[in-house]
Amino acid sequence: MKDLRTIRIFLAVLFFAASVTWLFIGRGVSPMAAAAAKVQIIPSALAATAGATAVWLVATFFFGRVYCSTVCPVGTLQDSATWARRKLGRTRRGRAMRNPFGKGRLFGAYRPQRPSRLRGLVLFAYIGCLVLGLLGVATLLEPWNLMRSAARLTNPEASARWLLFAGNAALGGAVALVILALIWVWALFKGRAFCNSICPIGTCLSLVGARAVWHIEIDPDRCTSCMRCQDVCKAGCINVAAREVTDPECVRCFDCLKVCADDAIHFQASRNRPASPIMTK
Repeated sequence: MKDLRTIRIFLAVLFFAASVTWLFIGRGVSPMAAAAAKVQIIPSALAATAGATAVWLVATFFFGRVYCSTVCPVGTLQDSATWARRKLGRTRRGRAMRNPFGKGRLFGAYRPQRPSRLRGLVLFAYIGCLVLGLLGVATLLEPWNLMRSAARLTNPEASARWLLFAGNAALGGAVALVILALIWVWALFKGRAFCNSICPIGTCLSLVGARAVWHIEIDPDRCTSCMRCQDVCKAGCINVAAREVTDPECVRCFDCLKVCADDAIHFQASRNRPASPIMTK
């Protein structure tokens, strides 16, 4: 079960490298690079068949937001910030690095986050921009086209008439790069906050996967409240005290499965029920 994290990281790096190659270098580099674009939700939704979009909706219904953890390039970009956070927050001896600007550690553990109300407003604004034909504004909120806008700095083929600042590729690419940099810094401190607060694709997938068939479940009889899973949860969706995982916000990174030393957290289809009398009301 813990191998799911290794598989997820391998797929995420593979798709990220292919996506960056396709966007920033060109379509004719390799077949894999072209395939990375075809499996993205937005390019598929704009195509005549929308086959990949349908596949991801079905996959999200059964397995949750695996798209966000493996295929979305901005999601992998944020994961690189999580990796940097772990490196920056530790000394060479593995001890926690002190914050030079105040008390406490430079980067503490993640904490549970309440579902953001902002994402509903952002999704409404995103749909409104699409209906009104303001496609350039909508691209600043959607991950794939945000990367596509940034790619115009090195690859003219990535340009399109409906991208923001379509007449000035340099300006549009610079704006997109600034937004991606801000998302990375945000992820450095708050994990996958962009995915659960701003990204319209993440919001739609969270609605589809709100009651996913396969989900992360905490076994209350095995859990010793060591807090490791909650501390590493970059989506802020684990609450150890309540023994619950907020499924719509979970991006299926499987970091929690890796760090649990008590084998108390699993990716499964069934729902756990407290068996010990001390855990029952």
